Amino acid sequence: MGMGIFLLLILLGLVIGSFVGVVTYRIPRNLGFVKGRSFCDLCKKDLSWYDNIPIISFLYYHGRSRCCNKKISIRYPLIELFFALGAVVLYYLFSFSLFPITYFLFTILLAILVIDLENQIIPDELSWALMLYAICFMPYGLELTPYSFLFSGFFFSSLLLTLYLSTSGHGMGLGDVKLAIPLGFILGFEKGIYWLMISFILGGIIATVLLLFKIAHLKTKIAFGPFLIVAFWIVLIYEKIYPF
Repeated sequence: MGMGIFLLLILLGLVIGSFVGVVTYRIPRNLGFVKGRSFCDLCKKDLSWYDNIPIISFLYYHGRSRCCNKKISIRYPLIELFFALGAVVLYYLFSFSLFPITYFLFTILLAILVIDLENQIIPDELSWALMLYAICFMPYGLELTPYSFLFSGFFFSSLLLTLYLSTSGHGMGLGDVKLAIPLGFILGFEKGIYWLMISFILGGIIATVLLLFKIAHLKTKIAFGPFLIVAFWIVLIYEKIYPF
């Protein structure tokens, strides 16, 4: 990977990450993000273009808003950095032809992860976008029939739905149930088994740590969507490096 490509990927990731940072803030609050100027989350004043330069504006203003001098959430530069890192890693792991569709998938899933982590909801519009993606590219480059992938998606979703119903919604959310359908489509049955196992293992480890350090208690609700998404990428990247 040449330096020019590397810098271009970093720039691409920062710009998309900046946009996703806005989207993940506005969607849960039912605010439009297609039209309208950016505004300060703290004082609601309109921002200028130089207030929105990814990473640079945050560092230049020492992590504070220029208009009201209040501390800006670290979420914005972190999201931008994750998208920059994701662009570099995915370009390195996948071919040039696969990078656009893989990075688009990364964008949708990371947006869902952030929203679910912060608000414990998975917006239907993002779930439908992910479903459309899965259908369009299923089974892209894999040697399984579409029917087997359809079975996988609904099979894993039904498992989570059973957990949701048996716990009256305390052990799982309907958003997680819907999220499992497109992720199961993409992975297929065999990889899906590993994916679901890793999801629950990650969830168990994090829940145990939170309980041990008294950050959470037994009745604390913990979003499961992020574990499904992280496990999904673990399986996908592992399969790319060490084919099943």
